[in-house]
Amino acid sequence: MSLEPVEPDMHGRDIPQKDIPENDINVQHFEFTATDGINLRGEIFGDRLRDALPVLCLPGLTRNAKDFHPLAERLVRDPDNPRLVMILNSRGRGTSDYDKKPENYDILTEANDALHALAAAGLEEAIFIGTSRGGLLTMAIAALRPGVIAGAVLNDIGPEINAQGLARIKTYLGKAKPVTNWDEAIDYIKDANFGMFPALSEEQWKAFAHMTFKEEDGKPARDFDIAIVKSLETVDLSQPLPNAWPQFMAMSHAPVLVLRGEHSDILTRETAQAMTEQHPDCQWIEVEGQGHAPMFLIDSLNDQIAAILAEMDQKHAQHEGQK
Repeated sequence: MSLEPVEPDMHGRDIPQKDIPENDINVQHFEFTATDGINLRGEIFGDRLRDALPVLCLPGLTRNAKDFHPLAERLVRDPDNPRLVMILNSRGRGTSDYDKKPENYDILTEANDALHALAAAGLEEAIFIGTSRGGLLTMAIAALRPGVIAGAVLNDIGPEINAQGLARIKTYLGKAKPVTNWDEAIDYIKDANFGMFPALSEEQWKAFAHMTFKEEDGKPARDFDIAIVKSLETVDLSQPLPNAWPQFMAMSHAPVLVLRGEHSDILTRETAQAMTEQHPDCQWIEVEGQGHAPMFLIDSLNDQIAAILAEMDQKHAQHEGQK
């Protein structure tokens, strides 16, 4: 199995010009076939011949690769530690195929998809950056194949999920209605997320909308399979949610950075603090003015992440030297 290059405007997706990185970055759009025959797609930023560890980015529940474009550009352009960044659209999201079997929208299947993407790219290990659902996939991968994780960034997610936040997500996704133009798309994003992101500028709200929707015939359209939302209907919030502490601790061999949005209702401060106390090499940052989940639209946040990834490089080199 290997990655196949594809044209960026294939599969009915018209990428707005603002979403296309500047020409000085090498960006490859790829696809590969998962073990069950579904075609998954994503993007690789940068070149393989780098000393820094590669990065694999995994988006949130209904999110897609566009969320990571600003961070990927920052990491590829890092003056001291430029690195390859791979972003996978999970099945049913972005440019990846929708699954005819909705039951396959589960953590284990999607975690295995990510492992296959890594193998198809010829990467033996990487720093995983997972936002929300992508962080759950990262922890699941740690339990399945800990050796592929050289480091991890968990974006507003941990081994315990606040039920109140999950209820909010179920509500706004369940009530989502089609939008007919980009102004409506921006208004929808604001209405659904203003409490989480009170500090965003108008330009950032616009970027948020373009990251959320794809463009079809000049109009915004949903960029995920609605069956993913229906899968949340089976979650019984009257019962305690299962925790993922064993999966999180499966990353004990690797450094971990936890990002928590100041206004997050998914990852509590108590859980973030407990993660640093339980894990031998874990730190957490609270992202001011953002909620669930912090967006990579803030240069200072991306600078912090780049600096901590450089520290992960050094720790990895030291560990390899001790073998």
